[in-house]
Amino acid sequence: MQITGIESVEFGAPDMAEARTVFSDWGLRKAAAGGAGSGFAALNGARVVVRPEQSRLLAPRVGKSNFREVIFGVRSKRDLAEIGEELSRDRSVSVAADGSLHTHDDADVNIGFRIWTPRAGVAERVTRFNQPGRRDRLDRIGTVYTQAQPFQMGHIVFFVPDTRAAENFYRKRLGWWVSDRYAGEVGVFLRWAAKSEHHNMFLLKSRSGSTELHHIAFEVNDVHEVFGGGMTYADKGHVTDTGPGRHPISSAYFWYFKNPLGGSIEYFADPDWVTEQGWKPHNYTVNRFSEWHLPDGLPENDGTPGGSTGKPAGKTVRKALKATDKLERPVPMPGKRKARA
Repeated sequence: MQITGIESVEFGAPDMAEARTVFSDWGLRKAAAGGAGSGFAALNGARVVVRPEQSRLLAPRVGKSNFREVIFGVRSKRDLAEIGEELSRDRSVSVAADGSLHTHDDADVNIGFRIWTPRAGVAERVTRFNQPGRRDRLDRIGTVYTQAQPFQMGHIVFFVPDTRAAENFYRKRLGWWVSDRYAGEVGVFLRWAAKSEHHNMFLLKSRSGSTELHHIAFEVNDVHEVFGGGMTYADKGHVTDTGPGRHPISSAYFWYFKNPLGGSIEYFADPDWVTEQGWKPHNYTVNRFSEWHLPDGLPENDGTPGGSTGKPAGKTVRKALKATDKLERPVPMPGKRKARA
């Protein structure tokens, strides 16, 4: 069976207007959802679906939040049939009108599977860096992002009562791989393919003994988009959870924001890619959440050295960027005549 990605994540919402603002400000595009729901899509077509919290189309709550279900894409009907046959041996698996399968894992997370191919033809945005010995960005200014455009949902993270049992479900029943883990069954990083980004799911030991959504992560183009997208999202009044910063495990840059529907949402960029042959899982004994991070976002700055206002990043930052974004016209060199039109 072959997973093609996180196809969708569903939430219930007590306030649909607020939910729409959360995900449209995030940089997602409007997408189909069906019923009374609203859909928001990343560039590859992966969706966040939000429905009124009393909707009968929603799966039951997972934990205390309004997170309801994660649906993974698969390549074919054969994949769906294999998954259905395997999981129906010890749990109920329902089939929806569109042929998608719906069940739960061993931590009682509602999961589904749907035939889905990520959108093709997404324009590749190559970031060119200048490094000692390699100068790839010539005669151009580095990109400044004023709005993130997430490419995909790269991973999802849960608190679970028993990380070993949860790991075994994905590894033994669905054929996933372990990338890294924390000793003492504190946490495990999983990926759904032999060659993949470092992790597509992270399972953390729950202190409360219940299953809860921790966060959903959206991949963006580069570290500049993490910062630029994060500043814009903060400008619009959304609250930083943690970041920006950098994970030593996976190497990715990050910025987490609070999600009123449950858990957090994360911009991330530049994760490790690993293979079955070349990667050896680590067994970490200490918390390695970040190499560095800011706890409450970037401080507001007026664009001058030492110009911090002591407030979270806001519109003052954007005004400074806009002011410096205008290029001066070249001044003709002495002795040279202006070319005629």
